[in-house]
Amino acid sequence: MKLSKAILSTLLLLFISCCTSLPLTVQDNTTSSPRTWHASSVFISDSRIATLKKRVLRRAEPTYSAFTVLHKIADVNYLSRKPSVPTKWYVPRFYEDAQGHAKTKNGLRDDANAAYALALCYRITDDQKYAKSAIHIINAWVSEVKRMSRIDDSTLSFSFHFPAMIFAADLLRDSTVWPKEQQIEFSTFLKKKALPMNTMWRENNWGNWGLVLTIACATYLDDERLFNKCVKRWKSFIKYQIAHDGHLPNEVSRSGGRRGIWYSHLCLMPQTIAAEIAKVNGVDLFDYKSRRGCTLKDAFFRIAEWSRNPRTFPYWKGSQWSLRGVDYYSYFEILNAHWRNDAASELLMSSRPMTARHYSWRTPLCFSKVGRYDDCRANNSSYTDQQFGVPRSIAVGLC
Repeated sequence: MKLSKAILSTLLLLFISCCTSLPLTVQDNTTSSPRTWHASSVFISDSRIATLKKRVLRRAEPTYSAFTVLHKIADVNYLSRKPSVPTKWYVPRFYEDAQGHAKTKNGLRDDANAAYALALCYRITDDQKYAKSAIHIINAWVSEVKRMSRIDDSTLSFSFHFPAMIFAADLLRDSTVWPKEQQIEFSTFLKKKALPMNTMWRENNWGNWGLVLTIACATYLDDERLFNKCVKRWKSFIKYQIAHDGHLPNEVSRSGGRRGIWYSHLCLMPQTIAAEIAKVNGVDLFDYKSRRGCTLKDAFFRIAEWSRNPRTFPYWKGSQWSLRGVDYYSYFEILNAHWRNDAASELLMSSRPMTARHYSWRTPLCFSKVGRYDDCRANNSSYTDQQFGVPRSIAVGLC
């Protein structure tokens, strides 16, 4: 296995599926009297961490293999990482300045992924060296970013990548290694700089990613009003984004349908992550049904079949080999634990553990498994193994 600088992508789904049956520590109190709700954890609860530690100790699969890879990558690439923090946060539009877009965005992506991976290693191993390295990255973003632009792709990129930093901070907040005054500074950063960057008001996938940032902030800050606002917004997305047959009208026709599956994934993945955060904090949204009868399950079953057999995708009239982002389905690990689906199960078994990469010009990553693409890199000769980084099939550990 070759390790590189294009490491792990978002790591957002690490270790979720083995823990979905754990009891919640907070009950759904959204209909109770004021201030009866308190946040439990942001994304991974203490009880899940305890379960993961036991599984790693027992070498239970696939948890053990996934963690072994994560651990090695953290040791090789992250422990001595120098944070890449801009003084001014600004990301140009990808389709106008791809190089400039990537330069700024990738710094946050890689720093957030590194902090999250290090925090997970700390919680699983109890080795403080991982906590110290993660805290160094987090503190750098809090102290060195002076200005936040909200134009072009600045808000979307921040909404997409910063939540992993919040997941990391949440895993570290009880650590004696992270001084309380620094934790307070991080909370202030969330309130004054991070939250204003959210895109939750948008109606397409931008809105879903903004929701992830907002609900992550709400739970970290123990903000009941903001949390309830996020729950309401989550339900509105189900109402307005999903059609009766499960397709996403705002996304399926992107680029004439060529990126329709990919953009549907880009909408459903954050919707799934937000639902998981809500569930960890006592509100189970997975079985929510809109007044029109639309559900997240409907969308999952529809996109799972298209992902397994892209030739059946009706919104693209060209060759199936020209479709982009078909394999962006690592979030199926969460959904398939709620509603087992044959197509999703087949895809996950052939590719886990996976990453959650967001790069239009690095997708598709290609595979030769049944129902998936052959290696298409021959059509993208400028792509190298160094650019692709750690293979997607080992980057996110799902138990």
